[in-house]
Amino acid sequence: MSAHDFDVVVVGAGAAGISATRALKSAGLSVVCVEASNRVGGRTHTDTEIFGVPFDMGAHWMHTEHVNALKAPGLALGLDLYAAPDSAMTYGLEDDAVLWDEVDEIHDAINEAARIDAEIEASTGIPTDRSLADIWENKGPWSFTAAMTFALSLARDLPDTSLRDISAWEGGDDWFCREGFGHLIACTARGLPIRLDTPVTEIKSFADGVHITTAKGNIKARTVVVTASVGVLAEDIIRFDPPLGSDRRAALELVTMGDYNHAGLLFQPNVLPVQSDTWLTYRLEPDASGVSRGGGFLCDISNTGLTSFESSGSFSKDLQNAGPESAIEHALETLVGFFGTAIRKDFIKGYATAWRNEPYVRGSYAGARPGGHNQRAVLRRPHAEWVHFAGEATHPNQQCSVSGAHLEGLRAAEDVLAQLR
Repeated sequence: MSAHDFDVVVVGAGAAGISATRALKSAGLSVVCVEASNRVGGRTHTDTEIFGVPFDMGAHWMHTEHVNALKAPGLALGLDLYAAPDSAMTYGLEDDAVLWDEVDEIHDAINEAARIDAEIEASTGIPTDRSLADIWENKGPWSFTAAMTFALSLARDLPDTSLRDISAWEGGDDWFCREGFGHLIACTARGLPIRLDTPVTEIKSFADGVHITTAKGNIKARTVVVTASVGVLAEDIIRFDPPLGSDRRAALELVTMGDYNHAGLLFQPNVLPVQSDTWLTYRLEPDASGVSRGGGFLCDISNTGLTSFESSGSFSKDLQNAGPESAIEHALETLVGFFGTAIRKDFIKGYATAWRNEPYVRGSYAGARPGGHNQRAVLRRPHAEWVHFAGEATHPNQQCSVSGAHLEGLRAAEDVLAQLR
């Protein structure tokens, strides 16, 4: 291979790619970040044109505030970050402690079952993991609503969710960014060497580096950090030479993209009789296969009049397949059932996301199937010496989060620096 164009190429300008690029540039390496789409941020994207107010089409919740890696950068940028208010409401319950007590019971059951499974695995050497459905009990009319809290966390149905993967997730208080979480991430990309509209089609490894083929030409580098989603990797949208190993292929079968979408509904100010940023839930009913059909509402986001209906798993996928108008009407009709038909006259417009259809994403975020709780470590390993990987799918306990992706970008940058030094 001839002389390198760069020390490092970073593939993808989402949270992981941005943090890796900044860290490598700050360390004095020559680096370029190539992004397939026409913008930065990946699955963290704030749109202000659809509704005229910030609409987070992807990640919005800044989870686990006490360890969230984006809180300090957001505050340093002067953005309006604030704690999510304690204003949850469950339609049909005067005292929604009934619901949240059951949520706490499920959480305790998850941790206890995960502890037992870990002990069995340690004593026998046999990998042990169950689905969340294996330990969940349908105790009454609010059980499916309580379970939905956990289904949203990993964007999949309970039978398709690894118990030990969700147990490893570090919880905590949530925060919001008034300007939008996507706006925060876009701000962190300012000044970085990022090439948009530059999809990568092949990464070929040599003894002294990598040869990267893009839609806008070839790049030679000493090493590469790939931050593409596991959905993109599983579908071979990027070809690798040599091919990805069987262990990584097996991991991509167990850590897969889930479905989590938003149906944004814009109303005239002060139409919904709830406080700003209220999380509104309701009684969910299962379908014939036992999957709950519904989601939850984040109402009047940041006092803008915008409400987001959030759904996950197969129900979210069904709404997406039916088309955006179906998701919008389902969300609006559900709110009409709560607050009456009068709110329709103050409804301005709606918009529904469809992350499964995004060609360079292929889903929302990566949850583990039963048996896949230990496969994130496999996805984190380098390939053919010079190819490194990072993203929310590779973080051990902040998986499915922007903070986890950011931290994994920093980890990959450290791995590259150690290798090149």
